[in-house]
Amino acid sequence: MISSSSLGKKVSVCATWTCVILCLTLLVLTGASWASKGPKRPSAGKPAPEFVLTGLAGDDSVTLSKLRGKVVFVDFWASWCLPCRQLMPRIAELKDRYPEIEIVAVSVDANREKAITFLRGVEPSLRAVHDANHAVADAYGVEQMPSSFVIDREGKLRFRHDGYKAKDLDGIARQIQLLLDE
Repeated sequence: MISSSSLGKKVSVCATWTCVILCLTLLVLTGASWASKGPKRPSAGKPAPEFVLTGLAGDDSVTLSKLRGKVVFVDFWASWCLPCRQLMPRIAELKDRYPEIEIVAVSVDANREKAITFLRGVEPSLRAVHDANHAVADAYGVEQMPSSFVIDREGKLRFRHDGYKAKDLDGIARQIQLLLDE
């Protein structure tokens, strides 16, 4: 015969384990939900997400689809990003080396003036546009600064680069040359 106190302990232990299992299941499901809501990364070989962005100067805009037929290098940057400060002059060197490519430098700064001041200080020759609400950065799945993309003549995303190290530019230059040779 089982005593009522012994039965109560068994029920209590069983209820505790049931609660623990339910909580763990809920945590796993919640985590999976958060993970699925992260930035969607476009796939290489697929069309690059379309954008129309106003130039930092405010008097022009860039529409990606109007650049079809050209190899396009799109770089997302911010004034607070130290690696961006190092990368910008190197991007201008790419344009000098490959004058037939289009380079679009996309600022994600909320403050347009900070972006303009930054660009004047590091590389004023770049064609820069403004994505203050991060809609385009989100469409490209940008998670860190700088992030850059190489798009082929057909408008397909071919290469992606997250972050920046000096040696990265050699690889980017090879990728650009590969696309120019196609």
